[in-house]
Amino acid sequence: MKTIKHSASYALQLTTPIFPINCYIVKEDNYCTLIDCSNRGTAKSIIKAIEKTQLPLRYIILTHAHSDHTGDIQKISLHFPEAEICIGKREYEDSQNGVHNIRMPIKPTTLLSEGDRIGNLLVQETPGHTNGSITLIDQRVDTAYVGDLLQSQGGLSISGDIRWLFPFPAMATVDKHRAIQSVEQLIEKNSPKQIFCGHGPAITYIKENFDKIIIRAKKI
Repeated sequence: MKTIKHSASYALQLTTPIFPINCYIVKEDNYCTLIDCSNRGTAKSIIKAIEKTQLPLRYIILTHAHSDHTGDIQKISLHFPEAEICIGKREYEDSQNGVHNIRMPIKPTTLLSEGDRIGNLLVQETPGHTNGSITLIDQRVDTAYVGDLLQSQGGLSISGDIRWLFPFPAMATVDKHRAIQSVEQLIEKNSPKQIFCGHGPAITYIKENFDKIIIRAKKI
């Protein structure tokens, strides 16, 4: 995995080659948080990157429970047994009720809802890609970790709006219209300066660009 430092955002972005899947290490004053776990087969790289921070891992947070985000969470949790495992309450409920493609391979310790806080990360419920998708807002620097609500790989787009250079997040989306609403609410509530997504490079928020992708998604 490639590591990209975003020092101004307290973030390390870990991304797989060829088929890009991101997860993130967010640094706090005396610990760190892992957001998503990439795909299977990446545990060693993620563990190594966490250990390089020289900070204890206190939380593992999943934005949603698709397999390219849950990855090797069991192996990572076994290596860091003190880390709390967190996921949105609705997402965990769906994983227990047999909802298509929603699988939680390990029992969480904390279920998250709108307005909850994990360190400096504020939880916002952003359904659309899945029913229980969440976004984490780092209010220190107005940064949003959105999972697959947005993608930048293959072109900036909202979940459900297929970009044929990288169609996979859109094809796995449960409700594009709810995703559009979640993006609009995310911008309205938080005015994020930088957005980190599950697939592709970091996104700098530019109003004109987001107006375009919202209009495009609503037309299709």
